[in-house]
Amino acid sequence: MPIDVRKLIFSKTELLVAFESFCRDKDFVDSQAGVESFEMATVRNSNSEKDALKITVSFASPDPRHPIQTQLNEDQILEVLVTTCKAHSIPLPLKGAKFVKQHKDGVVMSMGLTEAALRSAHTV
Repeated sequence: MPIDVRKLIFSKTELLVAFESFCRDKDFVDSQAGVESFEMATVRNSNSEKDALKITVSFASPDPRHPIQTQLNEDQILEVLVTTCKAHSIPLPLKGAKFVKQHKDGVVMSMGLTEAALRSAHTV
């Protein structure tokens, strides 16, 4: 039986909307201003030897000397992407391993299912 591998690519515009919604829902920022930009960085994960994606989200600030920013770790980025998929009725495997990486000016979420997981897969 084949192994199922999927990739979903999220554009910069889609990510700006998703990050703004996520940050507001989680009360990460008090700002009523919208998201202006985000910056991606790949950093060495302290718990393993794998690199991890981190994103700094910048909101419009009334004082340019004091930007309003919040950082999202890889688990939070995955949560943003899964929530976005649910909102757009994009089915995702519940048991699938999910990974994120930078893709040009966006993010790609890769998912994979083993043969055993394929047999018992449920979508999110």
